[in-house]
Amino acid sequence: MQNPLVKVPAALPALARANALRRRIEARLRSFDVEDWPGVVYGEDPLQRIRIWALNDLAPRDGWPAVLLIHGGGWREGDLSDFESLAPAFARRGIVAAAMNYRLAPDHRWPAMLEDAHAALDRLRATQVDPTRIALWGHSAGGHLALLLGLQRPAEVRCVVAMGAPSDLSVLGGEDSAVGGVFSPDQLDAASPLLQPCAEPPPILLVHGEADAVVPIGHARALATRWPERVRTIEIPDGDHGIRWPLPAALRARREAIRWTQEQLQPAGRGSKWRVRWKKG
Repeated sequence: MQNPLVKVPAALPALARANALRRRIEARLRSFDVEDWPGVVYGEDPLQRIRIWALNDLAPRDGWPAVLLIHGGGWREGDLSDFESLAPAFARRGIVAAAMNYRLAPDHRWPAMLEDAHAALDRLRATQVDPTRIALWGHSAGGHLALLLGLQRPAEVRCVVAMGAPSDLSVLGGEDSAVGGVFSPDQLDAASPLLQPCAEPPPILLVHGEADAVVPIGHARALATRWPERVRTIEIPDGDHGIRWPLPAALRARREAIRWTQEQLQPAGRGSKWRVRWKKG
């Protein structure tokens, strides 16, 4: 079955390859003076791995703020390499970026993915980061996981950015839909961010395309209606599910999401490595 949450034009196979090449080039350019730790383990399964990027500088006294990046792919596919160009951009801003892989359907059904998100957050908190300043960032199914994780652990999550994320799984359909083969019918409500029992969610930024044909924009609007004081939305006119089109508006939305995350985490400036040291006396 074709993955309903992953829309790649069949007539344009070169598009995905070109996008991957662009990410690799951007990652190389942004990785100057950024340290990279691939393959950090948080579980026994080969997919339970994190890749971490951090600025090659003296860490603040309380540790760097951090962002956990969760890829999309309809809970069935995808890879942390989706963030290989974004992660160094966070690191250069003084924010440790940790992109995670997680177990995928159909080999692993729900709640394996959410269990992995919790375990990855625990692993990140155990590194030399500031555990009081950790953001979550995800797209599509990854945004869904980021929302659930933030709503279930609001005291440990500073903020959440979710792009094109489903909030009510029951409206996505039945066994032959996006949720089929991942969730059983009796799991849909408990796995829906919209229905989570959370008195005070962390600040949430939802970025959603108004023309998203995969996850309609009503998902973002419903979440904003439930928690109007905690949820901010960026709606992209004529925007698609991948937050790639229209290009100018999509780029502005992504830049705004990065700025918003930076404001929430308040990273320190570069450490003393970059300051001029004057000889005393």
